[in-house]
Amino acid sequence: MKHTPLLNRLFNKDFRLVDGTDEIFELDLALWEYETLSKKELVDRSAYFQLVDGKETAHFRTCNLQNLEDVHKNSSFRTKVFFLSGKYSTGYATHGLFPYRGKFHPQLIRALLNIQRIKPGHIVLDPMAGSSTVAVEANLLGIDAISIDLSPFCELMGKVKTFALDLDPMILESIAIKPQEILEKLKKEKVPKYFTNDENSEKRKYYEIVLLAFLDTMGFADRSKSSIDMLFPRVLERYIATIKHFQTAKKEMDLDIGQSKIIKGSVLELSIDDDSVDAIITSPPYSFAIDYLKNDQPQLEYLGHSLDDLRTEMIGLQGRGVSNKLEIYFSKMEQAIKEMGRVSKKGAPIIIIIGTNDIQTDGVNLQKNIIELAKNQELKFDFEILKPIRGLQNTMKSESILFFTNKK
Repeated sequence: MKHTPLLNRLFNKDFRLVDGTDEIFELDLALWEYETLSKKELVDRSAYFQLVDGKETAHFRTCNLQNLEDVHKNSSFRTKVFFLSGKYSTGYATHGLFPYRGKFHPQLIRALLNIQRIKPGHIVLDPMAGSSTVAVEANLLGIDAISIDLSPFCELMGKVKTFALDLDPMILESIAIKPQEILEKLKKEKVPKYFTNDENSEKRKYYEIVLLAFLDTMGFADRSKSSIDMLFPRVLERYIATIKHFQTAKKEMDLDIGQSKIIKGSVLELSIDDDSVDAIITSPPYSFAIDYLKNDQPQLEYLGHSLDDLRTEMIGLQGRGVSNKLEIYFSKMEQAIKEMGRVSKKGAPIIIIIGTNDIQTDGVNLQKNIIELAKNQELKFDFEILKPIRGLQNTMKSESILFFTNKK
């Protein structure tokens, strides 16, 4: 019996997907890109294609212009494997600066921006931004973004990852030329003044890259039981190499980088005008699976912030017992969804990515409840795509990508 391979049925023979595109949800999104974008747009923007009518895509070329072998030459074997195997999905641009636990796969976000037709001139919002993956990915496509999170550590990550897309590598190298001298200042109890004064100073932004590398080293040293003195120069070298390689790729590809506003704030009270954003892509904290504050405790305490104060504000970290925790969680999520509806334009897509561990929630499905809350706030539920989760050690098996439209 003659058999035609699945990819040949889905795409023209002159179209090829990047390596690693093997999950059902990825093929679904790749097909959606194929059906939604013009051939030129597929070359310029697509997340999942290597070749379009035999022409290499911008994403494929950019990822290959970044020499990840060089960037991770001093990394552990496990880290090398993670980033090299995820070259097209998560290891490119500035996403590898402090790989944050539970963050989005950037490639997924790129596809979602594409299929929702978000383009330069639009503004995309992530009001529970974590490490600002949405903002970085939007900026790579020339789209402006607003990134909001309650955590001061997440605010720092977002600032660094978006600023590092469009800077002068020579200035960064000049600041980081003597890592041991910088390290001695950073090892003090408080962050050195030049990391915190003059908030609008361009030089301060370069120092924040060094500060994030130090905070990354703190976690790395604790996990590996190694000394910060030994690890910091290696981590800083990796940060500089990551940024330099992307800057080289950006120049060769002539990429126009969008602008981002990184704001420390709450999704429950967004400091954004009504009807002002063109799309929202976000994911509520997986607080039933990950205690983000505990996870980030060394970094937050070093930056001078109280975990107790943050815990009272963050979604999913309040309450005693599962029932009480869920009651507070859904109450806050209803307010969050109301705010998302307020700030987004009529007809704007709102995408919420959420997973449930039924054991931790006593069988309560978060997705179903979120859909009902959204309907109550005049969001039209369009459909759902199921996505398997990798890397959370089976805490959750999958998450749902929920597509809504603001119909107000």
